[in-house]
Amino acid sequence: MKKYQTFGTLLADYRQFYDLSLIELSAKLDVDVRTVTRWEKDESFVKADKEKDIVEVLNIPHQVVRNLNTDNPIAVYYDMKLRTYSLSSLLANPIGAAWYKSELPREDELIHSIANDSDVKFVTDIQEMNNNPKPIQAELVKEASKILPDLNLMLTDQSGYYAGHISILPLKYTSYKMIREREMDEGALRCIDLSSDLTAEPMVFYFYSLYADSLENSYHLMNRMLSYFSEKKFKDYLFAGITFRKSKVDLLREMGIKIIWEDKKAEGAKVNSTFMEGDLDMFLFGQTS
Repeated sequence: MKKYQTFGTLLADYRQFYDLSLIELSAKLDVDVRTVTRWEKDESFVKADKEKDIVEVLNIPHQVVRNLNTDNPIAVYYDMKLRTYSLSSLLANPIGAAWYKSELPREDELIHSIANDSDVKFVTDIQEMNNNPKPIQAELVKEASKILPDLNLMLTDQSGYYAGHISILPLKYTSYKMIREREMDEGALRCIDLSSDLTAEPMVFYFYSLYADSLENSYHLMNRMLSYFSEKKFKDYLFAGITFRKSKVDLLREMGIKIIWEDKKAEGAKVNSTFMEGDLDMFLFGQTS
C-alpha cells in the first residue's frame, strides 16, 4: 500500500495506473479538463456531487476520498490494484485467520443480503477489477442470494456506500465436480447448476467473490460467514472456489482449505487462478465433522 497525503496525488496515480489521459478522466466524471488539473494540483476540492461520481464511477472507496478531499487531509494507505485502504500502517498488511473468529464489535446494521441490481453490479464490478477471466452471469448471483441470503451479503459504510461483499453459490455437486475436474469453466455456470436443497450431502458452498475495501470491513464480513458455519454445523459439506489473490490463498489455507490445482500466470495473462477445497470444521471446532 502507498501512503497518500493529498487527493491530487492519488488522482494522478489513478490516471497513471489505468493509463487515462486528462481528457479521458474528465469525460468519465463529466467535468472540464481544467477541473481535473486543479484537483490533481490540489488547487481546489471536489464538490459533493462529484465525490459521489468518483466513488461510484472510479470505484475509489468513499473513506479514502473523504479523508483526502479536505483542507485538513488525513493520510491514508491505499492499494490501487486491490481497491483496499488502511488508516494505519499497522493495519496495512493481512492479519492471521484466527483474528476473524475473535470477538470484535460487529457492524450488523451495515450488512444486508444481496437484493437488487445495484448490489449485483458491485459484485460483478469487483470481479472485473480482479481480472476474473470467466465471470459468471449476474442472474446467477441474484438466484444464489434468494436461496442462500445468509451468505450473499453486502457491507456498506456509514454513508451508505458499498464497502465489501460476499457472494457464495450453493452448487449442485455434479456441477461443482465438473469445475473441479476442469470439465467446465466457472463462467459457464447457470442458474440450473444451483441447488436449493441445503440438506444435500455433500452440500457445496462455492465462494465466488469475497471482498472488502479495508481490513476492518473484511473482519465484519468474514466473521459473519464463519458464524454461519459455526452455528449450522453441517455434517457433510465443501467450501470451495477459485481465487486470484495470493493473500486470499494464504488466508484460506490457514482456515484449512487446500489447494487442488493452480494455473500459473501465463505470458500476457494478468492473474494466477487457484482452485481450493475443504471445510472449516478444524478451523472452527478443532476437529473434523
